[in-house]
Parts: sequence; structure tokens; C-alpha cells
Amino acid sequence: MLSLKYLAQKFYEEGDMKRANRLFEQIAPKYVGKPQGERVMFFLADTYFQRKDYNMAGYQFERFVKSYSKSDKVAEASFLGAKSYFKLSPVYSLDQTDTDKALGKLQLFINSYPDSEYFSEANAMAKELTTKKEHKAYEIAKQFNKLGQFDFTFLTPAVAAFDNFISDFWVCLP
Repeated sequence: MLSLKYLAQKFYEEGDMKRANRLFEQIAPKYVGKPQGERVMFFLADTYFQRKDYNMAGYQFERFVKSYSKSDKVAEASFLGAKSYFKLSPVYSLDQTDTDKALGKLQLFINSYPDSEYFSEANAMAKELTTKKEHKAYEIAKQFNKLGQFDFTFLTPAVAAFDNFISDFWVCLP
């Protein structure tokens, strides 16, 4: 009879992430603290990522990094965890809490693993998130300015919003 670990790995290698995920969820608690636990926990986190369950993937990759900090997979897990939060970042017009969290995770990865093969991709993702936050700040300032044309009480917040935009996202213009 095949062991669940072998079967889970077989499903993982075949790309059947749904089945692999279910089996890894069942067996992961049995491998905590054992040498095989590192591999099982990484596969569990990766199955969540492959299934586009980025909340659980981010959480599981964080657990992996904390539990197996000396693993040779820790840089990859840290990157994939940050990428999971990147995938959760909404469009600029919505609340940017997830964007802030993703930027923090990406910056931690960039600072911790400057020689990683994922370094340039992490920088590109961080730049995209920063641009999204800039866009949101600019649109807020623009909205205050528009409202100020009809109600002068909005002019002061409009000026403050533009001042904040300039100080937070100063770009040297030619």
C-alpha cells in the first residue's frame, strides 16, 4: 500500500495540486519536527500557491521560513511568500493594506537575499506596488482639488494632499 506522503508527492509532481494539497494538509502535522517535515511543509505551501490560494500560501511560506530558517529553500520560500502577498494587492482605488504588507515582505526579501535569483523579479514587483500607491495618492489629491472648486473648505485638504503626494513620491523631473 502506498504511503500518503508518497501519494501526495506523486500528485504534486503530476500537477494535481488539489489532491496533493489535501494529502499534504493531512500528513503535515505528523512530520513537524522530523527531518522530512521541511520537504512536506514546503510542498504544502507551494500547493496553496499553485492553486492561487495566496492567503494560505503566504501564511504557510512564512511558517516554513520561521520553522526551517537554515533550509536551502528558505530564500525561495521567502520570495514565494512575498509574491503571494503581491498577488493579493488590489487595484489602486481600493484599500491598500495588502499592498503595504506585500511591500514590507518584498523589502525584507530584497534586504535578506540580494544575491538570490529572484532579486530582480522582487524589485520589479516592489516598483509596481509603489507605482500603484503613487497613483492612489495622486487620485486622492486630485479628488480633493476637484471638490475644492465647489466647496472652498476642501481647498486646504487638496493642497495638503498634493504636498503629501510630492513629499512621499518625489520624482526628479527633467
